[in-house]
Amino acid sequence: MNRQAWSIARVPFIGALVVFVFTIAIGILNGIDVYTPDHDTLMGHVHSGTLGWITQAFSGVAILAMLGERTLTDAEVKRARTVARWVTIAVVAYVTAFFIGDAITDRIQRPITGTLLLVVLVIFSRWLFTAQKQVPRTVARLGMLLASVAVVIGAVFGIVLGLVTAGRDIPGISEDIADGIAGAHPPAMVVGFLLLAAMAIIEWLLGDQPAAGNRAGVIQMWLLFLAGLVLIVAFVFELDDALAGPANGMMIVGVVMLLVRRRKQLAPSAWKGAGTGVFPRMSLVFLIGYMVLLTIIVSKFVSGEIDPDAMTPEDEGLLLAFDHLMFVGVMTMSLFGTLAASLHGKALAMIDKVILVGISIGVTGFAVGLVMVEQLPKRIFTPIMGTALLLGIAAYLKEISAKKG
Repeated sequence: MNRQAWSIARVPFIGALVVFVFTIAIGILNGIDVYTPDHDTLMGHVHSGTLGWITQAFSGVAILAMLGERTLTDAEVKRARTVARWVTIAVVAYVTAFFIGDAITDRIQRPITGTLLLVVLVIFSRWLFTAQKQVPRTVARLGMLLASVAVVIGAVFGIVLGLVTAGRDIPGISEDIADGIAGAHPPAMVVGFLLLAAMAIIEWLLGDQPAAGNRAGVIQMWLLFLAGLVLIVAFVFELDDALAGPANGMMIVGVVMLLVRRRKQLAPSAWKGAGTGVFPRMSLVFLIGYMVLLTIIVSKFVSGEIDPDAMTPEDEGLLLAFDHLMFVGVMTMSLFGTLAASLHGKALAMIDKVILVGISIGVTGFAVGLVMVEQLPKRIFTPIMGTALLLGIAAYLKEISAKKG
């Protein structure tokens, strides 16, 4: 582990873990039906998960991956640490804006803090592209670069959504296009950014491979990036029927390419003795489940079985299960795997085993309850999942505080 890189990456990791506590607390209370959050709190919960936890932590992973084993100058360390701190500040400010809700007229704080976050994400993406010039080109690094572009696109759409919600006109953009861009924000983040980020982290944790001579790995990442763009165009211009299917097909091909390329590492015999390498393998298992649900959802949208303007409880349950498989099963599993490997190496600690079992059982049971639209599974498996996550946060924060780099 590059001690200089870790001293920089620990900043967003700490911020991400602290914010994640609030996300989990709301999720547990809502899941066991003792608290029903209002719309603003629910949106705060969603964004504290996708941005406060996942995007912040992803920036930490990208820092570790991009800096590699380089020895940095003092100026480089200072510049990178400044960027990392601003990512944390901007993300926390944006998440806070959602919890504030309509306490401020028209919720105008959302597009304002969203604009700050956009500027910071652009700076972070630029820093990543500069940093990668100093290290070998690899498949995972390519995926992280593309993911950094995807999250910038998602941030732009988030600002538009905030302006639309605030009832503001956007110069040069018609109302229909503005509504389309606003509607494209969720898929731009959940599919365009998160899927690509997950694949990049899994690649990195399984053992990154050079991009040179690895045509399949490079194509895999570009396919996922382009699929996200196609899906965005589909939502913006209401071309769901024509483009959603092909975009989904491109994503399936990208995931299958990873499975084929890494088949030896994913074979049952390779799991034994994998240590913290079990995390990316489990993340990939949930990624397959995520792609199955995505395919079902896309087919239902294209066939008209799901009407976005008249969602049934079954439709909402399917979408929520889809989201949580990505947020917890795929992304959180891989991000915790990064922390485990970075903090105590390959050997599985007891807390890692608790996390692996708790998340696997918890998120699976929770997703099944959502799909079945049954309350009992949610009430049973939500605290299992939440407790495992909270224990992991406590353990990793303790290790981070002891590993200052």
